[in-house]
Amino acid sequence: MKKILLISSLFFLLVSCKNQEKKNEIEDIRLTEQESNSNETPETDRAIPGRETSGEKIVDKKDSFEKPNKPANGNSENTSTAQVSNTRYVKVNKNEADCSCFCIDVVTSGQSELCIKQDEIYINARFSQSGNTIMVYFSGPSAKNTNEELPWEDFDTNTPIAEIMPTENGMELDWKGFSVDGELAIDYAIYGKKTLEGSYKKQ
Repeated sequence: MKKILLISSLFFLLVSCKNQEKKNEIEDIRLTEQESNSNETPETDRAIPGRETSGEKIVDKKDSFEKPNKPANGNSENTSTAQVSNTRYVKVNKNEADCSCFCIDVVTSGQSELCIKQDEIYINARFSQSGNTIMVYFSGPSAKNTNEELPWEDFDTNTPIAEIMPTENGMELDWKGFSVDGELAIDYAIYGKKTLEGSYKKQ
C-alpha cells in the first residue's frame, strides 16, 4: 500500500513539474514576443526611401536642404543673363562703315583679326569662354600687319591679352597687353589699349 501511495505521489509530482515547465515555456515565449514587438519600428516611423527618422518625427531629406532665401519684396535677385554672341561688335562712339579698326568679330571657333594700331599693327586672336567672360589670346601677326619691329615670336600665345565681359547692350573689353614668359611685356603694354579697350555694341 505504501508503495502505491509513494508511486502515486511521485507520479503526481512529476506531472506537476511537467505542467510548471510548460507554463514557464509559454510565459517565456509570450515575453519574448512582447519584447520583439516593442523593438519594432512603428508603421509611421519605418524607413521610407528618401526619408530619415528623427525620434517620433519623420524628416524628409528633400526638405532638409536649405532653400534660397527670397528677398522680402518677393522679387528674385537680378542676375545678368547677357552673353557675348558670335557677331561683330563696334566700339561705342566709333562709326566706321568699313570697320578697318574699332570693330571686333567675336568667334568662338577659329581666329579673328584685331586692329592694334590703325593702318599699321594687326593681329590674329582666338577667343575662349571662361564662365561668363571671354578670354582673348594672341595667335600671331595678321596678313595686314606692316609693323615688323615688334618681337612677335616672343609674345605668349597662352596668356590672355584681353578679357571681354558681356553688358546689357553689348560688351566691355579690358585690354591686358602682350606677355613674354607669363610676364606682362611692359614695353608693349600700351599697344591695343587705345584702340581696343572700352565699350562695344552689336553692329
